[in-house]
Amino acid sequence: MGGARSSYLKRRLLRLQIGFLLSGGPGNSKAVSICLPQRVQVANDLDLESLAGSLVLTRTKEGILIQGALQVSLARECDRCLEAFDHAFELSVAELFASPSDANISVFSVDSNGEIDLAPLLREEVLIKESYRTVCRADCRGLSAETGINLNHEEESLVVAGPHFDGGEAIDPRLAILQQLLK
Repeated sequence: MGGARSSYLKRRLLRLQIGFLLSGGPGNSKAVSICLPQRVQVANDLDLESLAGSLVLTRTKEGILIQGALQVSLARECDRCLEAFDHAFELSVAELFASPSDANISVFSVDSNGEIDLAPLLREEVLIKESYRTVCRADCRGLSAETGINLNHEEESLVVAGPHFDGGEAIDPRLAILQQLLK
C-alpha cells in the first residue's frame, strides 16, 4: 500500500457549506452529490480509496439532517489470507448536525461559518462497518494452519515433515525445541 496510493485528497473536501439552508428555515432541503474517485484522507487513521453517493440535507428546527447512501472503497487486509485488497461497500448515513451546537441534541454540529464537516461522521460509520470480518473474495481459502502458506496460491503438501513425538504425531517445527525440555 505504498507508491501509487501515497497521494490523497485533503479532508477539507468533506466540508459542506450549508449556510443557505440555515437561513431558509425548517423544511428546506438540498440534494448533494459526492464523487471523490481518488484517495481521500478522512482522519489520521483512515484513508478511503474512493467515496461517491448522494446526500439529502434537510433543515429542521434543531439543525441540518443528513440522509443518504455512500459507496465507499477502503484498502483492507483479508481476515483469512492476510493479502491487501480494496473493500467496496455501501454506507447508509442518517445524522443530525445541531445548529446551534447542543450536545443534548447531537454530537455533530454546524460550525460558526455555516459549514458541516462530514469527516468525523464518516470516520465513525466506516470504523463501525469495518469492525466486522472481511474477506477478499467469497471463496478465499486463507492460510494453512500447518505451514502458513496462502492456500489461494499454493496447494499444501499432504505430509508435513518435521520432528515427531514417540506416538508418531507431527508437531509444529517451531515448537520442536521445546521437546528437549521434556527429556
